Parts: sequence; structure tokens; C-alpha cells
Amino acid sequence: MKRTGFVYIVVLFLLALTTPRLVTAQSTARGTYRFWFEDELTKYVEFDARTDEKGTTTGYMTLVDDASIPFVDDPEDPRAGDAPPQFYVKAELDGMTVEKNRAVMNGMVRDSSIPSYIGRWVQLVVEDNGESLRVPDQLTWAICRPQERDWIPSDAELKDDDGAFLRWWATDAERKDDVGIPSPNLLPGEEKGCQVYPLSVYSFVVPQKWEGDLIVIP
Repeated sequence: MKRTGFVYIVVLFLLALTTPRLVTAQSTARGTYRFWFEDELTKYVEFDARTDEKGTTTGYMTLVDDASIPFVDDPEDPRAGDAPPQFYVKAELDGMTVEKNRAVMNGMVRDSSIPSYIGRWVQLVVEDNGESLRVPDQLTWAICRPQERDWIPSDAELKDDDGAFLRWWATDAERKDDVGIPSPNLLPGEEKGCQVYPLSVYSFVVPQKWEGDLIVIP
């Protein structure tokens, strides 16, 4: 009986040692990256995102571009004004998907040199290639406009048309390695961020020069 009790205590002790590592496991993506294209104007990205064991993501992202970006949706918008000499967005990240050495992060723009960008969604995708000199770390980003709730598209000649509610996955039937892409969401107002695709389908920007380090920890 004493021997059995001793074995039971040892098992509990081993579980106590291993359980905290499982509970505290989390995904992390962070880094700073400075890069230049043909215009030789500096572009800079800084971010830090963490997803805890409950699946909650917190973090931030800052993008700065020395290029003057005059883009506005509505030239008559009183918030538009002249193009700022330096473009920037600061975003709060609240979603992240990590797969091997890649991460896609989503959030909302909280501050920007272009006022109409505030409140939009932002997406940052990064690839961590370690210390490789042949293949540098890579990234790309997008700024998306939230959808407004509107009418649901349907065929006026079909009373029970539910086409907008259907979902499918498009792939190349001749390629077994094609991961495909999901169908677009046709229901207005349901998206909660920029659409997330399989991480293998994203293409990255190709700068002429770069410096910095992007870190992805699954």
C-alpha cells in the first residue's frame, strides 16, 4: 500500500512539472524592419503580437513610410486636406494566425497621418527566415475598409436564392499541392477584419535593401 501511494505521488509531481508548460504556451510574432525600394525612401515596420493559451491576441503595429501618400476616398472629405509629408499608421492588433515560420496579424488603425484611415482594418503578414543571408525575412501588409451593412445579393427571379450564404474552397485540380483559397464573403457587415487566406498564398514585397529582424514563434 505504501509503495502504491509513493508511485501515485511521483506521478502527480511529474504532472505538476509538465502542466505549466502546456498552460503557458503561446504564439509570438515581433520585430522591426527597415527597407527601401527604387525610390530610396525609408519604410519602417515595428510590431509585437502575442496570443495566449485562451486564444486572445494583443499587440501593436506601426508602419512609417517617408513617401507622401495623397490617397483619399473622397476628395471633398473635409478631413482629407493635403497629403502629409510622411505617411504612418498605428494599429492595435487583436488577431493572429501562426503557421511554422509565418504569421498573419489583424487589427484596427487607431492613429494615422491620413485621418480617413482611422478605424480601418490593417493586416500584416511576416515570414521569419532566421539568420539566412540567402533568403531574408519578408513581409507584406494591407489596409482594408470595413464593410457597411447593406442588402444581401440575391437572384430576383428565385424566391429561395441562398447563393450569398454558400461557402466553397477553390483549388487547382491538376495540382495536388495547391492549398487553394476560400470563397469571398458576400454578406455585408459580417467581416471582422481583413480577409485571412492560407499563409502559403501570400506574396511579399521585394525591397532593394533591408535591415532588421522578424521573429515568429509558434
